This record gives sequence, structure tokens and C-alpha cells, in this order.
Amino acid sequence: MIVLVVAGVCSFFNVSAQNDSIHEVTLYVMPTLYPLNWDSPSALYKSMNECYVKTIGVSDNYLLGHMAVQLTTPLLAQPKLIAQRSGSMKEKLDLIFKQKVGFGIIGAALQGRLETDAEINHQLKAYQKRNKLAMLRYRISEGAMKRILAFINQYSSKVNGLYSPSEFYGGAFWPRYYNEGSGCSAFGMSLLELINLMPKQPEEWREDVKIPIELIGGEYNQGKKVKSRMIKRTKEWYKGQGKMNVDYVKYVVYDPSVMFNWIMAKRTENRTDFSSFDDNGVPGLYVDARNVVFDERAPLFVPREEPNLFIDKYYVKTGMTPQL
Repeated sequence: MIVLVVAGVCSFFNVSAQNDSIHEVTLYVMPTLYPLNWDSPSALYKSMNECYVKTIGVSDNYLLGHMAVQLTTPLLAQPKLIAQRSGSMKEKLDLIFKQKVGFGIIGAALQGRLETDAEINHQLKAYQKRNKLAMLRYRISEGAMKRILAFINQYSSKVNGLYSPSEFYGGAFWPRYYNEGSGCSAFGMSLLELINLMPKQPEEWREDVKIPIELIGGEYNQGKKVKSRMIKRTKEWYKGQGKMNVDYVKYVVYDPSVMFNWIMAKRTENRTDFSSFDDNGVPGLYVDARNVVFDERAPLFVPREEPNLFIDKYYVKTGMTPQL
């Protein structure tokens, strides 16, 4: 039974009465206002600082980019906008400047929450005005939409009497793993994974690096404080044969900026697997995925495949467990 509550009306597009046979999921991607460089820890640190300085006075801005999802279906009274975000800037600043966790900040489990329709609608308009908004729209079956809605209901429900996974944000999370929170892009991509719509070449949408353990501090590395000059001197990601979560930590993120550039580039190609379209001036790609086969009986949540330093600390801190 679907019990997802719709609070407010999605008004970014002037949606008329919904067709009782159309089910669509749309990923909106909002890139950074200035590019990030993932070539090395030092390059990423420098480009993030430059992006921060150049945009510090810009309102309605997600420093690291953002992804939001729109669900359009007759199973809901109105189209629904939903996105995962962090909940406290003070918490981030404390980790960065007081605890000096270094690159631990991109994997730390932070306070999080699901954004409201009104918040997302406002941000979409702001990014559209900057020409920094693109989308991927998938037409899906009713069964696929029911699976997505069931996942969101469980993801936003409390599992230990205290917390729901949606109350936590972090770059190490993958929300399809039992009781884990999410980053903004991981949330959107997990919905695609649920219904067998992950890209054939996922590396084209993501960054995949190994963070040297010496660049991670705080509770994730025996209280060590990581100085900025150490990061600036580190000219490459970990490339040795060391032990995962001891010598390095794997970090994979679907990057809204990379996805934005991919969408814009693919719109110029003559393809049969998707088509270019514009909706209210926003450029996008459209995929008819109604016939994509997926296992409706497969579990919504699955065990984590590999241990992760950040997630282990999250379990200890919250009392969450690796399984329901």
C-alpha cells in the first residue's frame, strides 16, 4: 500500500491534470557554479576553495552542486519533488575548522533531511536562470513507480525508534544499503537502481578515488588533525596496494557537474536510446523505459557489499545496524 504523503504542490512546471497512464521520474542536476578538479587531493582542495570564495555571496547556491527528483504519477495527488540534503552548516564548519577532519568531511555522516517541494522548486528556478540546470526524464511503468514510492516510504520511516535513514547525509552512503542515509546524487541514482535503469557506463557520471588515510582526521583516524598544507602537498590519490579502510578509503560519488556536462553533450548526438527535449526552457534527455525489465520481488534494501570506515562510525554513533 502506498502511503507517501504529498505536502504542497510541485509548481516548477505548470503541470496540468495528470494522464492516468503516465508515470515519469525526472532527475534534475545542478552543477557547481565553478568547476571542481578531481585530478588530485591538492587540485580538489584548491578548486573547492576557489568555488567557495567566488560564490560566498551568491544566494540560492549549492556549493558542491545538487540533484533533485520529480515523481509524476496518478498514484500521487500531485507531482512530487524530493531531494536529500545536509541539515546543519554549523556541524560542517565544526568538523572542518575545529576537528580538522580534512577529507573526512566528504564521507562523514552528517545531520540530514529531505527538502520540501517549495525549497526545491525555488532552487530549480534559481538554477534555471543561471543556465545551470539540466534533466534526465524516464517514462516508466506503474510497477516501477510503485517500487520507487515504497522505497521512499521506508527510507523516510524510523527504523530504531529514534532515527530514519533520511535524517543523515553523507558522501559515503548508498541509500539502498540497510539503514544508511544518502547524499543528494546517491538518492536519485538509487531510485534508478531500484528499477534497473542505472547507466551502462556509470563511470561517465561519477568520480571514483581512493583517499589516503593521512588526509582523513577526527574520529575517523584516532583524533588526528589534518592541516591544509598537507592536503596541498598531496598531488595524487592513493595508488598503492595497501589495505582498504587502513591505508585508504574508497570514495565514489555521482557528480551533478559531470552529469550536467554529459547531458549537454549527448543532446547533440543522434541516438536511439534517448531523445533531446526541452521543458519550460530546461534542456534534457528523455528515455522511454516502460519496457525495461526489473525484479519486482527483489528487496528494496540490500546488505553493504564492502566495509567502509565512515559507515562503521555511523553505525556506532546512531545505533543503526547493517540490516533491518
